[in-house]
Amino acid sequence: MARRAWFGVAIGLALLAVGPLALATGFGGDSPPSRIPVPAKVFGATVEDRGGTRIRLSRVSWNGEVFVYGVLGLAQVTVPFESIRDATFEDGAEEGERTAVITTRDGQVVKLTVDDDLMCYGRTEFGNYQLEVRDLRRITEIAAEP
Repeated sequence: MARRAWFGVAIGLALLAVGPLALATGFGGDSPPSRIPVPAKVFGATVEDRGGTRIRLSRVSWNGEVFVYGVLGLAQVTVPFESIRDATFEDGAEEGERTAVITTRDGQVVKLTVDDDLMCYGRTEFGNYQLEVRDLRRITEIAAEP
């Protein structure tokens, strides 16, 4: 019985010691974008947030991918960055959704329903960048980089 009590105390102390460390290293809560995904292909783009701030990014990715994905009707659809001229993001029909209005390079307009908690990642001249899709207004000037 005494062994069980000591075991319980040891577990409790371990959790007390590890809990603050986990929070300090980014497990839970907002953490700065110390690392961003390295996409399969390298693209640059200009990103504008809902507040109107525009910034040029390299190594742009959509949740780590080099295509925008979402729902069109009942289908899952992906639109590769190579095909996108620009994309505008509007409030979606449901909470937790946005509508991506994508204009392709050949002039077609595709409207996808996307999750608003996905991330847009990139690299600026001064550091890493991440923006949740719920805060994204536009992506323009998408181009492959050498």
